[in-house]
Amino acid sequence: MKKYTEKYKDFLYENLEDKFKDKISEQYSSLKRGILLLLDDSVKNTEELIDVQNYINKSSIDLNSNQLIGFIDDADVFDFYLKYQTDIDEICNNNKWFEKTAAEENIFSLYQYIINGSKFAVMQCLKILEKELF
Repeated sequence: MKKYTEKYKDFLYENLEDKFKDKISEQYSSLKRGILLLLDDSVKNTEELIDVQNYINKSSIDLNSNQLIGFIDDADVFDFYLKYQTDIDEICNNNKWFEKTAAEENIFSLYQYIINGSKFAVMQCLKILEKELF
């Protein structure tokens, strides 16, 4: 006789947000949930939490080498920004990202400023998630 969890494992799938909802603090909570959804698609085996932790760690250091699926193209990043604008702006402000000029960041368009700020915010939020979850 097969175990219920083995036979119906497709129906019992828990995403990362369900697994970690009790560990996430209120600050930037909607952005954190959005990032967990991206991680669900990006990490091959989310059942192994060490894989999730390693992916978060690597992505928080270099988002270009460890890309989040759904956060690769500039259009995707812009859509993500529109969805989580309040939290992204707040995390950029709290980490003094707005104090840098566009020239210092080698940015020459408003669109690219939004893209780079969004990537910065996601990397900062990944660092926060790593501390809170692991």
